[in-house]
Amino acid sequence: MEKKTLSERYADEVLTDNTALNHYSQCKGCVFRDKTTVSGEECGWQKAVCHIYGRSTASRLKYSNGELVFPYTPVEPGDKPNEVYNNTANCEYYEQEKRKK
Repeated sequence: MEKKTLSERYADEVLTDNTALNHYSQCKGCVFRDKTTVSGEECGWQKAVCHIYGRSTASRLKYSNGELVFPYTPVEPGDKPNEVYNNTANCEYYEQEKRKK
């Protein structure tokens, strides 16, 4: 039997556009976010770590253009909760900072 191509195997499937899921959307304006930029566009807020969450990852901080940058790593204990990832609950730290303004 001939092996099917990827497009043939998934021809009947409706694939998800992951960019439409908008993970970590509340982190985009958070003061604790990683402010990494790629090609002039800020993207660090999309990571599972920030200056509050990700203490185990914080040991691997790097500097880029004088700014602290969190590396992309597998999700580890202490990283942002799944509820923040899925936007099903508000981040307690973000909410506290919002109330201060």
